[in-house]
Amino acid sequence: MISALCACGILLSGMLMHPTRETLCELQWNDESQSIEISFRLSLGDEERLLKESKSRLQRWESEPTEGPDTKIELKPQQVVFGRHMTFSNDESCPPAETRSNAAQFRWIGRQEEGIHVWWFLEYSSAKTDKPNGDGATSKPVTIKPPTYVRCDLFAEAARTTPHPNGHPPHDAFQNTFIVLGHPVPVSAVITPREPVAKLQWPE
Repeated sequence: MISALCACGILLSGMLMHPTRETLCELQWNDESQSIEISFRLSLGDEERLLKESKSRLQRWESEPTEGPDTKIELKPQQVVFGRHMTFSNDESCPPAETRSNAAQFRWIGRQEEGIHVWWFLEYSSAKTDKPNGDGATSKPVTIKPPTYVRCDLFAEAARTTPHPNGHPPHDAFQNTFIVLGHPVPVSAVITPREPVAKLQWPE
């Protein structure tokens, strides 16, 4: 599945416009696992920057007193990146959820370099479970639909200070393109720092 997503992304990425900085994110809903399969392409330079920032944030999270099952999960730097900068929600405003709990919903699978870019592969778990049974048994996940909106602010800070070489406003120089797979023709949405939230059109 991951190799198929990557191959599709390579084909589609060639059709995209070329702003100053961009990422490509392919999403596919897995109904069986109640999760979103994510293939995320970014430049090697952005990968280095984001991983450096994530280590600092992870140290801060680990130093903060928290409670709950998510505190026991050992997070990888890539999970921290997504936990900080990407939020899925059914709320149209899709408020930021820069929390350890949000990061724990992403499961890291691996990476694959492609020239000056790299693909990250993750899964986002949307499954919810009922309360434990009286005998301690684990309840089965409640069947849910994939989230309707996504927020991405990977370039929000850089966009405030970096002008576009063609004279466009800074916020137009940074783009995050999301492609929803599973349709006869993939459906895409573009996120910029000015419009950080997009509606996801999942297949029926």
